[in-house]
Amino acid sequence: MGVSSSLVFTTLLANVGAIGGAPLAYAAEQPTAKVLTQEEAIKQAQKWVKVPADYKLTQARYDGANEAYSSQPNWWLNWEKGNDANISVSIDARSGKLLSYYRYGENDSDGGSAKISREQAEKAALAFLERVTTEDERARLSKANEYEPSNQYFGQDRQRESVAFTRVENKIPFLENGFWLTVDHNGEVMSFNRNWYEGKLPDAGSVIDSAEAAKKWEEQAAPTLLFSNMSMFGSLERLDSYQLVYKFEAGDPQFVDAATGQVLNAYGKAASARSIEPLGNTHARTAEKKPLISKEEAQKIAEQYIKKLPGEYRFDGNSGGGSSIGRDGVEVRRWSFSFMPLQGKGSPEEETEITINDRGEFVEYSANENARFRIRGQKWEKTVAWEQAEASALKLVRTFYADRLGDIYLVTQKPSKEALQYLQEKGQPYAFTFGWLRDGIPIEHVQFTVEVNPETGEAEALNDRNMWEATLFDGKAGKDIVAPAAAKKTVQKQKTLQLTYYQPQGEPLPVPQKPSQPILVYRYVGDEGVVQAGTGEWLSFAEMQNRQKPNDIEGHPQQAALELAVRMEWMIAEDGKLLPDKLVTRGELIQMASRLTNRIEFSNLRPRFRSDEAEKLYTFADVDSKHPNYAAIQKGLQYGLIPKTGKMYEPDRAATRAEAAELAARMLGYGDVLDKPEVFTVPYQDVPKKQVPAVALVTAFGLMKGKSTAAFAPDGTVSRGDVAELMQALYELKKKNQ
Repeated sequence: MGVSSSLVFTTLLANVGAIGGAPLAYAAEQPTAKVLTQEEAIKQAQKWVKVPADYKLTQARYDGANEAYSSQPNWWLNWEKGNDANISVSIDARSGKLLSYYRYGENDSDGGSAKISREQAEKAALAFLERVTTEDERARLSKANEYEPSNQYFGQDRQRESVAFTRVENKIPFLENGFWLTVDHNGEVMSFNRNWYEGKLPDAGSVIDSAEAAKKWEEQAAPTLLFSNMSMFGSLERLDSYQLVYKFEAGDPQFVDAATGQVLNAYGKAASARSIEPLGNTHARTAEKKPLISKEEAQKIAEQYIKKLPGEYRFDGNSGGGSSIGRDGVEVRRWSFSFMPLQGKGSPEEETEITINDRGEFVEYSANENARFRIRGQKWEKTVAWEQAEASALKLVRTFYADRLGDIYLVTQKPSKEALQYLQEKGQPYAFTFGWLRDGIPIEHVQFTVEVNPETGEAEALNDRNMWEATLFDGKAGKDIVAPAAAKKTVQKQKTLQLTYYQPQGEPLPVPQKPSQPILVYRYVGDEGVVQAGTGEWLSFAEMQNRQKPNDIEGHPQQAALELAVRMEWMIAEDGKLLPDKLVTRGELIQMASRLTNRIEFSNLRPRFRSDEAEKLYTFADVDSKHPNYAAIQKGLQYGLIPKTGKMYEPDRAATRAEAAELAARMLGYGDVLDKPEVFTVPYQDVPKKQVPAVALVTAFGLMKGKSTAAFAPDGTVSRGDVAELMQALYELKKKNQ
């Protein structure tokens, strides 16, 4: 499993192609050289990439030598056209080399069903490389896609092709080095990224043989058993997207040092199998649905939490609030309440805040925030030992989560001496990450952080705003789980042990570090994926993504709209089928509309919270929290797309044309006039009076047409192709008017 297999890459990251998310141009120490001026950098950028005249330069940022990524300074340049098209370029401020390029927006959705072949994409990518790289660099590259990067399967578009050229030295691939490009349906390069270490590489003359390395790996490599979030391969709103798998996390032993035979983790350090221990044995399972509460009710809960702390406090008022949108698309409000310790001096810097959300959940604690803000960034003159700070963090967690200690474990390990010194110099707090467990097994990326003041050793902040992930997730481990040894056997069958150069990752702490020296390692490379813990079978990411590519819409009358719907993730194919003529249910219709609002701004669609008044969770008797469209329906209620009337929603009934028209009208902000049929007229004879406003609006905006000049067929059903066309029309209308 590759070095980056534990990361969740976004579509943007995949298109940019950076391993770890940033363009890297590692370099050894060099004599100071002339730095390009802004004008020179702009001229150099325009030499590498075409910037149309109607694009406006909106940013030109100079970043000095950044020890986190490179000893070389960079210029970051950004051009924009309107609100949804931009070109970003990164230039080495000394050499003028192109580090990264990304084009977004314009013409991205104009290809219809056009596609580009792998061969055409590779030819276009190579032509681009010949302009922006040196002959010496190209001479040290693999063939196109000979070694595909571990993030290749993310964001692979039906109209785009990703092309990777991997650096090869001494016939040994350097998988994290090379050039990554994305080519669109027109054969134009829309993204480029350079990862290139320019220091000295380790000597490849003396390494252990592959048989010895395989034995070391088999004895000591240890993947982690966890609930992994697979939402990138399906609906982002589904709450059942977690699967129980074995995968190699960054801290797991997974590489064999080719020089010493030690088994290393992704940080390049000797490692052994991790033991995940919960903080206790108490468990408090959350109810399936929590009623929404008011600010006053949240205050009472906050007052109960403040009593858990030593000493006495007085309530000092509401100190603000906010909201966030969970993975289910539903907005969650929160309020912060201030308390003043009676045993203190009454200084505002002693203030303590407790934050509660509108589900009654504790999400944040902050003490001495004003004081922390005042001295932030100042060097700590003295610091407590890391172990003392860790004990303080653990004490705070045990205080606030006494009833859930069996579901929590400590993630953060002691950092290096250099990292601790950096924290002291920069006045940064000690940060401890804790993860959530289910049945003793980690839930991937569901974590919270505790900050400890390094000078006093006091835990001063706890942020658990993502706790909704843990409360929504309802996975079960089950009894049938294969042993780690069986999982490793699956990896060995699926992949090939190979000698490669490797650039160790930096420590997972908020501190920049100088690029680490590459090392030679043996590792298993090949098809990226995970091992299903229940069966021991390989789950290929490439195959999972291929299942999302529809093979049943070629030549369909609504193919262009369906292609766009898939590309924009309004619709998701399953097992290669989109079923364009299948009728759409009411639940599916609101689901697709919800995804559309994630892609383009509908400014009129905002949760209409009225001050701090309590919002009541409106529910339908036939839509429980386990229904696949539950989250989208709740979001629709919150955004005003679904009227809060009636006891039944009928989510599994086929949606009618009139219902599709009403939804489209509401999305455009006309929900308040849908009960005023007297002010609208339609040319159709078959439209009931109450449906006239919605039909009139969609007809006027050209979103839907009648079945004939006299008939709209309001009771007719809509297919997936019909909805794709409606979503496309809404998207283009909003995009045009932005």
